[in-house]
Amino acid sequence: MAIERMKHLALLAPRQASDALLEWLQERGLMHVEDAAERFSDDGEFERPALHVEEVDSRLRELQHIQEVFRSFHTQEKSFVQSLVNVPTRVKDSERQRVLEEFDYRPLYEECSRLSSEFEEHRDAIERAGAEIENLEFFRGLPFGPSQLRALRRTHGQVGSMPVQEWNRLRADAEAAELLAFQELRRNKRRVDLCVIALRNDREEAERILRGHQFSERPLPELEGSAADRIDELRLEVARRRRAADQCAERARKLSEKGRQVEILLGHYEARLAKLEAHNKMVRSRRIAILCGFIRAADVAKFEEALERDFPDVSALYREPTPEDTVPISLRHSRLVKPLRFMVDLFGLPDYFSFDPTPYLSLSFLVFFGICFSDVAYGLLLCAVAWYLARKARGYEGLHNMCMLFFYCGISTIFFGVLTGSWAADLWNPDYLGEGNVLLWIKERTAIVEPLDKAVALLLVCLGIGVVNQLYGIVLKGYGLLRRGDVSGAVFDAGFWLVTIPGFMIVASVLFFAIPGWLFRLGVGLVAVGGVGLVLTQGRHEKGVAAKALVGLVSLYGIMGSYGCISFMADMLSYSRLLALGLTTSIVGMSFNILAGLVQDIPRVGVVLFIGVALMGHLFNFAVGIISAFVHPARLIFLEFFNRFYEMGGVRFSPLSLNTETVIVER
Repeated sequence: MAIERMKHLALLAPRQASDALLEWLQERGLMHVEDAAERFSDDGEFERPALHVEEVDSRLRELQHIQEVFRSFHTQEKSFVQSLVNVPTRVKDSERQRVLEEFDYRPLYEECSRLSSEFEEHRDAIERAGAEIENLEFFRGLPFGPSQLRALRRTHGQVGSMPVQEWNRLRADAEAAELLAFQELRRNKRRVDLCVIALRNDREEAERILRGHQFSERPLPELEGSAADRIDELRLEVARRRRAADQCAERARKLSEKGRQVEILLGHYEARLAKLEAHNKMVRSRRIAILCGFIRAADVAKFEEALERDFPDVSALYREPTPEDTVPISLRHSRLVKPLRFMVDLFGLPDYFSFDPTPYLSLSFLVFFGICFSDVAYGLLLCAVAWYLARKARGYEGLHNMCMLFFYCGISTIFFGVLTGSWAADLWNPDYLGEGNVLLWIKERTAIVEPLDKAVALLLVCLGIGVVNQLYGIVLKGYGLLRRGDVSGAVFDAGFWLVTIPGFMIVASVLFFAIPGWLFRLGVGLVAVGGVGLVLTQGRHEKGVAAKALVGLVSLYGIMGSYGCISFMADMLSYSRLLALGLTTSIVGMSFNILAGLVQDIPRVGVVLFIGVALMGHLFNFAVGIISAFVHPARLIFLEFFNRFYEMGGVRFSPLSLNTETVIVER
């Protein structure tokens, strides 16, 4: 359970063998390539190769376009697990080679482009026709065509709408009746569509009257015939376009049968692009090429053996990484601890020269989750669901680890549920299941504490957990500094705090309860020793005596320096959320039990209703509670725990390989 040891590797090869060497490295997938130009940029003898990647990029875009067309017209059926994550296609090397030799994607790309273009053309035409039909529907009720209305010489016609109440006023307006002729076309509850005609000499007066009645004119469409005839033509056009679009879609669905070949080819060109980028990270002189990177120390022996066999004229130089290197991270865990790696991946990989926090956070996170979600029934359900999904996701490491993490969380939930006597909240209550029921019998023999009766005591327990976890984080900080060989840093930034904080807690406790005099004097002594040490050392990196003294002094508060007493108090109080969430889960569950109990005595259907209400309520509480039970412990880990010691910034170990995010080649 550690960060795997890496070796920095520099390969010196004859210039003419560089392409073959890269292909060989890609087939083995052991070397993480870095930019060698950064190490040889000042040496005038070396140059960086500049292979163009535009052709490969173009092929990738074409293959991705084919996939987009397939996805647009054909939704591939996926398993439940595949719908949760982006699952790469697994392909045997023999199948991959066969596709590369036999499958020409260019005709498929041209056909997909044509189908996509035709489909878009039909869809745009349908949308335009639909918009025109919607506009012409307003004029369908005209007894004559818009062109006839526009051609009137002595009169002026308008088509529009107005509110119903204004229409009634218009008909009662004597002046309007004298100047206007109007006909109702259609109406709804709020507006009336109408056609209005007036003499051209009276046009201005007619428009004034119409404006006074909130008349909204609609521009006449450019039509020779009637609106109804044009609507019929457009509907025939829409039907024809839809048939053509359906034919395009059907053709695309048939082409999508070649989706696997396209995906294999896409993975090939992704790997080819990675190879070109690795080639451009080389440096070359007139005779040699140099490639730099990292390899796992455990792979050095077999790498050396294969290199000696296949490339005897290539030299490999190894050295230990230094803090100036950007060392990639590869984590190695036992099968039991590996699921907890999901938390580290979620936060960020550690620095190579620190240590893997996975085993150190495991117990803390599981305890926090169990306290927040403490219920036996919920824990059993969580274990069942997580185990089922983990089995389904066995081939997908990230998702499998996440599911197994929740399985562990379910075990912790059961454990704390037993201790607190929570079985679907208080479903064991005789009011629900009767006297002497099995849950009550188990609860009476296993429960240690009733959370609602001992809330204050449990709050102190949670705060105590916070104290222990904070001190644990400081210990880990010291451990990390010792691993780096920084003994003074371990003493100054961790050791003095391990002395000061216990003393500070003892001294602060007199505000709440009486303590023995000897204990108080011990606390004062610890604060004095640790505080003086912190004041003298926390500003050691500053320039000037005044700056050193000022930083050392304010570090006790927590504004500057590695920690702080006030920071400690604030972080400790954050752990009260454990009790709050645990009580919330229990109280909400009890509320649903009460609701179910209200319908329990209804004749004939009472039992069914009780089961239904309780089941739906507890499923809701389970779904909501599990989110809080994960998020808040994760917050305590990431903010109140990791901040004490964790140094992230590592990059993932990604060796040059034939495997990509799209395709995994099985040999």
